[in-house]
This record gives sequence, structure tokens and C-alpha cells, in this order.
Amino acid sequence: MAEPKTVAEFAQRVLLGDCLTDKLTHAPPSLSLDPPRRQSFKIPTLPGRPDHLKPRSNDGRSPFPSTDQLDSEEQRAILLHFFANHELLAVELMALALLKFPDAPDAFRKGVLHTLQEEQNHTRWYLQRMKECGVEFGDYHLSPMIWSHISDMESPLDYVSRLSLTFEQANLDYAKHYAEILREAGDLKTAKILQKIYHDEIAHVGYGIKWLRRWKEKSQSDWDAWNRQLHFPLSPIRAKGLAPFNEDGRRKAGLNDEFINRIKHFQSSRGRSPDLYWFNPDVEAKAQSPEQKTPKRIEELAADLEYACALSAPSEDDLVLLRRLPTDAHRDYLRKHGLSFPELGSLALLEDIQKQRKIRRKDPWGNPDSKLLSKEFGLQLRQLVDTTPIEAKICQSEEEIQSFTELHSFEQWVAKPLLSSAGRGNIQFSKTHKIRGRYLIEPWLKKDLEFSLLYQVGPPTQGGIRFLGICFQNVSQTGQWLSSTSSPKPASHLPPEQAKLISHRVLPEAKKQILKALEKLIENKAFEGPLCVDSFLHQTPKGLEWHRVSEVNARWSMGRLAHQFRTKMAPNQPVTLGTLPLHEAHDQKDLILLGDPSCCTRRVAFLKIHSNLEASSMFSMPGQSANKTST
Repeated sequence: MAEPKTVAEFAQRVLLGDCLTDKLTHAPPSLSLDPPRRQSFKIPTLPGRPDHLKPRSNDGRSPFPSTDQLDSEEQRAILLHFFANHELLAVELMALALLKFPDAPDAFRKGVLHTLQEEQNHTRWYLQRMKECGVEFGDYHLSPMIWSHISDMESPLDYVSRLSLTFEQANLDYAKHYAEILREAGDLKTAKILQKIYHDEIAHVGYGIKWLRRWKEKSQSDWDAWNRQLHFPLSPIRAKGLAPFNEDGRRKAGLNDEFINRIKHFQSSRGRSPDLYWFNPDVEAKAQSPEQKTPKRIEELAADLEYACALSAPSEDDLVLLRRLPTDAHRDYLRKHGLSFPELGSLALLEDIQKQRKIRRKDPWGNPDSKLLSKEFGLQLRQLVDTTPIEAKICQSEEEIQSFTELHSFEQWVAKPLLSSAGRGNIQFSKTHKIRGRYLIEPWLKKDLEFSLLYQVGPPTQGGIRFLGICFQNVSQTGQWLSSTSSPKPASHLPPEQAKLISHRVLPEAKKQILKALEKLIENKAFEGPLCVDSFLHQTPKGLEWHRVSEVNARWSMGRLAHQFRTKMAPNQPVTLGTLPLHEAHDQKDLILLGDPSCCTRRVAFLKIHSNLEASSMFSMPGQSANKTST
């Protein structure tokens, strides 16, 4: 092929040629910069390549090697194969930018040309090292992902936003991380290559931020200008590698503190549409009266507790809407404890987000349209699974209550609103009590041990209902939630009589009889999601007895969140989720404060991971003597 004489001729050779050697050959020193002109360059579907090197979407996709596999020379070569493909795509995209924007400033085009030649070097280094490890380019899958995200760029600002400040910024994480990993694995040759590439990438990101600042509106911050330039499905998440966040490299590239903090804490899906979460603990009240305004104290408490939901239930690909977005300082604090938020948005924009975003599934705390929120559902389950159920009845007048309670010898009773949660609205009484509306009337029993049986309800094609485990509940004398403790061995550290009941009766029946009864009750109810059955042990003249079904919560619950935290953070240790009065939060050194004391108004949610949980400490957590939480 004839030696190119202009930048355009060189760029066409790199982009459209099907000879790998030509693609990776530097431009001659005598290359002249084309005069500025406007033209319409037709973007090829894919860059020109030999057939065996053409990118193909998910065609025999090769698994990305894990860190543990990098002791193997073959796996290191596969890692380099991934990186070489990315570098070659970057070379081709830079050639495309030179062809698409011939009227861009000369300094910009010279910078692209210089960067292109450095990316050619990177590709050659990877190919040579791969060959030494016994792998040829094309032996494994070649993805077109970077090409598909960038090739339709519409301006030089698009180019620096998508390539320099997104994919090359992510390489600040990858190159540094894998240089260190391979150095530890003893592959000093590859580590040296990655270190050289890392040094170049700092300059490439610096090039991008320089031109972003030149072209953005003066009133815009760097972050806002860049973020607004990205278009779905590209988002700032692609500017972070699946590796430790490299703050130092970004600072050396010239990114400012605001930009670094924003990208550090940014989270969103890398591919699939997100599940949408939000915390609506007033769901039972909304089910009864949709137009009723949530009381201010409930909204304040919800804002205090919603971080527990946001940090435990969703995955990093999901979207959570909050009343109060976390500060950067609190995000840093949580990150030190191994916790990070997924993508966040404002709950005030719920309706707009549901219209504008493609959502895979909506997953609020509870669905007010669910037919399973009423305590009637729990009463139906109780009648199916309890051979000698404690008498209970739904009444709606003083006369009905009196007639029912006179039939039984219990001294204390409780009236529970059919649509309420966590003891809210419960009325304890010893004689007939004037009530309006329908209530579940049942004896008030002294409970020795309260717990929840946790289930996940899925479609039959995915296994239907699954039993997840037991979570112990600490509840106030009026039935209000105080804390939840999830333990991998639920019978451990309990008194012998309680441990025996849990091991020999509760667990087996939860997995069989109760699960089958739930399947029968929710059949054709179109319900999927978390479900928990509140249960307890209590003393009777015959000894300790198990009351199988106290209530059923066909929604998320604090017990389920505690279970989620344990499986995520400490699968083999007990974990407690609870709240503290605001004034006590700063004095707790052995707790992880999920809520931010500087922002909370009533309570601060906390997490405690127990190294050796004793029975006495299971329910005696800080700040609960005066706890009035009702969630």
C-alpha cells in the first residue's frame, strides 16, 4: 500500500484497511495536516479488519479471567487479548474522529493523531506479549462494545466525552490494578507494559479534560458538562473500571476534586435495565386510603431508615429513589465499611423516572394494590397451618368484640387494624373497647421469642416460593419494631427449650407445611417478591408453645433487610439491623451507621456484625430502651 501523505489518507488506512500490520504502522513524519473543510464521512458498520479479527456481538464470548486465575500464563494471555481488542478499537475510533471532524482545530487533530500512535504502540505491545504466552490475536472473542458506544459521535466534544473521559478514564483503574496484580504474580514483563500504558492513559484523560473545558459552557462544571454529553446507554459508570478506584491517577490527569468525587460515588447499570426501588413504609395506609397524606413524622422516619433499604436489597445495577440523597462524606464512610449505594435518584421524581427510564421491574417496599396486605391473609394462613390455633376474629363493632371475648378466658386482648404495620394503631384492652372500623381481635400473649420466617415468592418457572431462613425480632411492649437479627445458625445461643423448638419444629415446618400453605393461598394472586411470616414462642400452662402465624407481611420487612445484609457482608456471622436515637449515634464505635447523623431527624439506622453473638446480646442493642420506632 502506498505511503499516506495526509492525515485523511493515514486515517482511512487505519480505519478501513484489512491488514493488521498497516493498521499498527505509525504515520510517516512527513504527514501533512489536511486543510480545514466540511465533509460528510459515512461511518462503516464496523472497522475494516481481516475476517478472523472482526468484532462480533456475544459470539462465543470468552470469560474475563478472575484475579485468582492470573497465575496461569494462558489466563494472562486471555486478559491481554481483551485489552488488545480495546486498544485496537481505540486506534480505529481515533482514525474515525480524524475523518469525521476535518474542520476541528489543528491542535485538537494533532492531539488525536499523537494519541492514536500511542494506542498503536499499546496494541503492538499486547500482541507481542500474548504471542510469547502462546495466544494469537483472534483466538478468543472480540467484542464491538466500545465501537458501538462511540462510532456515532457527532462532534469533537462527543469524542473527548465518550473516548478520552469515559473509556480511557476507566483504563486508569484497569492498567494500574492489573500492573500490580501481575507484578505480584511474578509476570514482571507484562506488569511493565501495563505500567507504561497507565502513564500514557493519564495524558490521554488529561487531553480530554483540557478540550472539554475549552468547549463547555463557562457556567457548567466539568462534571455537568461531561455527564450531559453522554447519552443512554452510555453513562458515567463506564468511566470506572471493574477494579479499585484510582483517585491518584485521575488527579494526575487534571480532574478536579468535584469530578473525582462524583465519579467515585456514581453507580448505575452497565447493561441491563435497572430494577426500581423506593421505600414506602406507609404502604398499608395507602392501601386503605390512597389519597391520604402521609403524616410528617412517618415521612421523617422513612427518610431516616431508607438508607437501610438502599444499601441492602438492590444490586449495583439497580436504581433507588430516596427522599434525602447521601453526602459524599457519608458515602466515603460507608465505603470504608464495604457498603456502597447503587444508582440513586430523587423520590420526588418517581413519576417522571417511570416515564423516562426503561425499568426492568418496580420493587417498592410494598405494593398498595396487593390483596395480601390485610391481616385477613395472616388469619387465613393461621387456620391452614395451626392445628390448635389461638382464637382470633375480625370484628367491626363493640358488640361483636364483647360477644367474642366473653367466649374465652383471656384477660388481655389486642385489636389490630387490618391494614397497619409494626404495631401502628394496635389497641390493648382488658374489657370491651369502643372501636370504629374492622379490627383483628386476638389475645395479648406474653412472647418469649419473636422471629420471622422469610420467604421469596417467584414465578413457578423460577422455583416458586423459597424459604430463606429465620430472623429474630426485638419488639417493644406495644408491638413496635426495635431491631432484627439474622443468624446463620438460628438455634445457636438460645436457651435449650427454645433451641429445641426452633430446630425440631419451626425449621422443618417452615420448609414444608407453611410453605405449601402459602403456595395455596397466593395461587392466582399475581404476587411476587419478599414475604415474611411473623411468629413467636410463648409460655402456656403446658410449657413453651409455638404460635405459628402472628401476621404475614407480603412486602419487604426489616427482618428481610437484616438477612440481605448478612448474606452480603458476613454470611457466617450474626448481623443485627436496628436504630438509635439521634443523640446516641455519635457515641457508638462498634456499629456501622447506615443513616447519616448529620442529616437524620429522628433515628439513625445502624448495622452490627457480631463476632460471637451471645444470647444476652441478641436483643439488647444500644439505644433501644426508649425506642419508639414504628416501621
